[in-house]
Amino acid sequence: MKTILLSLALLLPSSAAPEWLKEVNIPKKGALLPISPTKLTYSMTWNGRLKAGSFEILFGEKDPRYPKHFLVRSFGGSTGWAHALFPYQFHYTSFLNPKTLRPIMFVGNEKNKKGLDALSFRFTSKGVTGTEKDTRKGVTKTKTKSFAYPNSLDLFSGLLQIRSMPLQSGDTVVMPFHPVATPYLSKIKVIGREKHMGRDCIKLNIGLEKIDDDLSLKQYKKLKTATVWISDDKWRVPVEIRAKVFVGDVRVFLTKHENL
Repeated sequence: MKTILLSLALLLPSSAAPEWLKEVNIPKKGALLPISPTKLTYSMTWNGRLKAGSFEILFGEKDPRYPKHFLVRSFGGSTGWAHALFPYQFHYTSFLNPKTLRPIMFVGNEKNKKGLDALSFRFTSKGVTGTEKDTRKGVTKTKTKSFAYPNSLDLFSGLLQIRSMPLQSGDTVVMPFHPVATPYLSKIKVIGREKHMGRDCIKLNIGLEKIDDDLSLKQYKKLKTATVWISDDKWRVPVEIRAKVFVGDVRVFLTKHENL
């Protein structure tokens, strides 16, 4: 029923549709900018001083089990004192169309001190459908979810979409996407170009709002502000992220970039 209601909402006349639908300026179809197989390693700190975690992203990793997909895999979690306070680990895999780099399926799991979440979502031209299974103290509860925005993007295809845009100074990119288990509306403002951490970079300000079941927007309270520097070269990968979140200031640094 929810999918039907969302589909009807998207088909309403523009005067009745949510205003943000008119602002979206990313292509709903077409191939995204190719990326060669590569591995990115990141370190996370709290307030720029205390190491809080690490993770890796692997684009185009070969797996004989999935010869017909372009795979993106990411895994990592909290470390040290942060792990003692907020134990967290994750493992995500995106199955992308090798020709267009648009998502076909996203699976993952997240483990924290409360339990384990298992995620599985399929992406089609009509939107996203899938499940979130929460296991707490041996009891598993399953939530069925859907997002009827056409040709939705997941976490990694969303990143590939951003790097596929012109990103001229002053541009604003408005992109709805379904990164993990919840849809968001992202507004990316291009601040300009500058040297950062020894590389030519494009500086972006990022804003996120949750998209509710009725397509209305809700404040995302866990993220206050975020600034991202992506390399201004053929790679266009995140070099640093600075975010003010509910637990303080979090910084994410690219520490290694290597070919697969």
